[in-house]
Parts: sequence; C-alpha cells; structure tokens
Amino acid sequence: MLKVGQLLKFVSELNPQNTPTRLCFYNFLKGLANPEEPLSKDLIDLFFSFCLDYAHWASNKAQLSTEVKYLLDNFNSYYQQKFDLSEIRFPQNIQLVEIDQTKDQIDAVSCYLATLCGPDDKIKVISDQNKRIVSILLRADRSLEVRIFDKKFVIREGILEPLRKDLVLYYTPELELSSKHTHRIDVAPYVTSQFTFKDGKATGVLLRGYVFQKLQDFKSETLTELTRLHFAVKRLEQFFIDRRTDTYYQEMIHHLERTQALVQQGDPEASKWSATILGQAETALEHIYTNDKLLGLLVRDLKNTVQNKLSSHPSERNESNTAENVKEWLPTNPRKKLDLTN
Repeated sequence: MLKVGQLLKFVSELNPQNTPTRLCFYNFLKGLANPEEPLSKDLIDLFFSFCLDYAHWASNKAQLSTEVKYLLDNFNSYYQQKFDLSEIRFPQNIQLVEIDQTKDQIDAVSCYLATLCGPDDKIKVISDQNKRIVSILLRADRSLEVRIFDKKFVIREGILEPLRKDLVLYYTPELELSSKHTHRIDVAPYVTSQFTFKDGKATGVLLRGYVFQKLQDFKSETLTELTRLHFAVKRLEQFFIDRRTDTYYQEMIHHLERTQALVQQGDPEASKWSATILGQAETALEHIYTNDKLLGLLVRDLKNTVQNKLSSHPSERNESNTAENVKEWLPTNPRKKLDLTN
C-alpha cells in the first residue's frame, strides 16, 4: 500500500517551488500529514478543504484540480501501483456555499453535528463574536469535542456540510487536552495550528497562508510559551470551563488584586512589575475574556492606583518593569465544566 511519505518524496523531487499549487500540496503533506500512514482519499479531501478556505484557490479551482490530478496520475505511474482517484472529488466539481445569516449557520451546523452524535451525547452550539460557530459535543463518557465552523459550506452527496470539518480540540473528562488525539485550530486569520498534547506540553506546527508556509515548529512547549495557540485555546475554553476554576483566569485576577494591594502599601517591587501584570491582563481582556466585568474592573483599578502612585512619586517613572519580578501566588485548581444542558 502506498504511503504518504512516498507521495511527499515524489512531489519534493519535482521542484515544488516552481508553482503555487505544487508548493501548496508539498507544504501541506510535509506540515500536517504523517509520512508513515497509508495514502488515503480522506487526506486528499482534507487538502482540498484547506485550499478552498482561501479565496485564491476558490477562484482557481480548475488550476488546482488539474495540477493535483496530474501529480497523482504520475505518482501512480512512477510506483506502478494504483492509488484510486475515482472517488476523489476535485475542487472544480465542488459546490461552495456561503451562509451569511447566523441562525442559518447554526441550523446547518446543528444538522451536521446530529450525524456525529450517539443517543447519550449532548450538543451546545454557540455563535461567538468573530462570526464563527463553536460547538461543544459532550460524549457519554464525559469527554468533550470542541469544533469550530465558519460560514463556508459544501454540498456532499446532496447534504449541506461545513467545508472545514477538521478544526477540533479534544478534551478528557477532566477538561484537559487529550493526549490521544491530534488537535487542529485556527490561531489567527490564515494561520492554522496542528498539535499533539502530552504531559502538559504541545508539539506541532503553525502554517500560514494559501501555500501553507511553515510559520513555526514547536516541540514539548507549554501553551503559555506559545502565545497565539494559548490565546486561541483559552478563548474557546471560556465557553465551557467555569472561570472560578480556570487556573489562568484566577491567576490573572489574583495577580491584579495582589499587585494593587502592594502598590497601595508602597511596595517598590510591585510598582516595578505592575506594567507587566497590566499588559498581560489587558491582552487577556482583549483576546480571551472579552467584556469580562471583573477583569476589566481590576485592570482599571490597578491603572488608577499606579497612576496615583506615580503622581505622588515621580522618580519611580523610570524604574524598569520586568517579567522576572512577577510572583506566582495561586496554586493550580481542578477545572469545572459549565452547565451544557441549557
């Protein structure tokens, strides 16, 4: 049976930089596919779904179809084996549909999700502020699947389905990222991350743009070291993790309260690291906990306290603010799931 690694080697020897299509195909295989796995129709379908998410390829479906088919035909000839192309639906034959109305998006996603569920599973579908649909699928074993969809759909065998069905985070019943799955998520416009998670650390890649250029490799790094990925994950977790048991949120609250108290007491070290704490909190407020009243109030209060302190002691304005001065006060707490029944 032909393997992904054989196709990757074949494409790499054809100067993939010569055309955008070839480079796109090569980068996708190298960045996201396991070279030891059998080459499958599902992998090619996934590649086309990735491509059609970009306006460039949606406008050049015929070119994309022709060149990829040419590559696969010649790959078959080179290895004198038959990778069946008859069931692959090439982009020029794929009907794209964009649904602009949020209610219709939710209805279409709900119909698709119903095909994934067992009788004891539960689903919650949410529209977030980025015009995406977030679905939380609670399995009978209490594990979670968090899926993200946008307005792009296709018609598959007469049924309307999301174009991108692969953007999923998997969680254990303890609400930790699963070590048994590969996770995939968009961390910014036109930037996709695929990663595994083991022992609290992530290993994976970031790909950018319509040719899937490798933006970053990471291996055994904590999420907090991977800012883009960390923010994207935490933004989704706010939909199903109680903030009272969200360690990152509680640490942020505790640091703000503690720093304000120390600044008010005249602690010189607290004045130094207050800018770092404020910067982290403002970033979290903008990108993760949008419009959170408590976090916003504490940020405002700390700002006012620091400004008043500096007004009283102008000489402190030039003190350095370094992350090394930030103290860790809060122990890790077990996380609690929000009620998904409503």
